[in-house]
Formats: sequence, structure tokens, C-alpha cells
Amino acid sequence: MIQSFSLMLNDEERELLFEILEERQRTLLLEIANTDHHDFKVALRKKERVLESLLSRFMVHA
Repeated sequence: MIQSFSLMLNDEERELLFEILEERQRTLLLEIANTDHHDFKVALRKKERVLESLLSRFMVHA
């Protein structure tokens, strides 16, 4: 079941949230690069793909 919600943000809040998401993406990419355990790397890649999707949608609505 897909649930959705709306979140109203002012410009300052939107910019901060975007910065936080970008920083987390950079951190995930570093973790992926430095992880040798296959299953953990797969889980991190999945999170990074979700985060990338969020950032892409964020850019469309900004």
C-alpha cells in the first residue's frame, strides 16, 4: 500500500531539508565505497536510491 503526504515548508525550511538530504546522500556514498560486506553494501545502495529519488522529486517541486 502506497501512502503519501504533503508537507508545507517555507523557503528556509525547504533549503535546510534539501541540504540535509544532500549531506546524507554524500555520507551514504562514502559508506558504500568503504564497505566490503556485500549484504550491507546492497542495503546502503537501496537507501541511496530512495534518497536520490527523494532529491529528484524535491528538485521538481522546489
